Amino acid sequence: MRIIYGAALAQALSLGALPALAQTGTETVTLTMEVNQPSLFDTGRRDTFRTVIDDRSGTTTLNVECSAGTSALFGLSRTDEACAVSGSGVIKNPNNPSQTVPRVDFAGGFTISGAQDGFTDMRTLTVGYRRVGSAPQEATTFGGSLVMMPESPSASAMEIGRNALAYLQQNAAGSAPVEYDTRIDSISFNNFAIPHVGQANATGCTWNGDWVYSYAAESWNGAFDVTCGDTRFRMEGNMSLGEAPEGSDHDEEYVVNLVIPGEGGSGGDPFAAPDPFATVDGITGTLAMSNSGRATDDGVYTNVSVTGQLVGTNVPLEAVRGWGQIVAILGRAFMGE
Repeated sequence: MRIIYGAALAQALSLGALPALAQTGTETVTLTMEVNQPSLFDTGRRDTFRTVIDDRSGTTTLNVECSAGTSALFGLSRTDEACAVSGSGVIKNPNNPSQTVPRVDFAGGFTISGAQDGFTDMRTLTVGYRRVGSAPQEATTFGGSLVMMPESPSASAMEIGRNALAYLQQNAAGSAPVEYDTRIDSISFNNFAIPHVGQANATGCTWNGDWVYSYAAESWNGAFDVTCGDTRFRMEGNMSLGEAPEGSDHDEEYVVNLVIPGEGGSGGDPFAAPDPFATVDGITGTLAMSNSGRATDDGVYTNVSVTGQLVGTNVPLEAVRGWGQIVAILGRAFMGE
């Protein structure tokens, strides 16, 4: 979690011309997460991230337990960071949502390889579908890979970081020169496939692109090429961390804006549209964070409770749910350090 607060900023990254999405209405996904990070003060202990993701199709619980992220040789090299994943999911009867049945189980995990500059094979995270009615038993895995916080980010990630800096420079108030922090952290998504919830005819989604934290822009920014079954589309935008509004019952919040570019001249920046409060196609929402426990000098807390909703407008439900699962699986990157 980055403890520098800032305004929302989204960056465009051209991924080629994609067909227009069919109008599908809105989908709401509720996310709750409990974060416990004792390794902030004791590297011998493991951190846990427990997330529940709920929508009209089903409810998924994911438990991620990670070793401390450490360096070796006085910080000159990285050591592996291993995360175990477990969990389960139920699907809901479309005609009677109160009726549920167990359908999916998660197991396995992933390792962020220090020797490979953060390469992470996600195919080691397994998914088992139980037989339900005419739906067969099935075993599959997540797919593709991530590159987590590399020392040498990809060219596309560097470009997003440069664009974020250029955006700030162009919109800086006054004529006095301003120096900006040019550092970035990045996560590259390479055919990262998230299996479906388990409903009949459901399809998972595959994500390609970059998610970049710009220290100057003070938020995560990026662009993705998303494929859900036969539907392919681009989303661009950001996930900005800031202090909660005065009078709120929480401390901080992530504001999510991943939009379909080009609507109303907004590109990937929903705040550049003629009406900044207009409804845009994509994934939006707020994740409220309540901090407790012990804090580091940078203001990262050992315990964080997260609640919020992700709203998809004219994008597949599995994409909205998929972003919730990305937040859950990569909780260390977004809620920790």
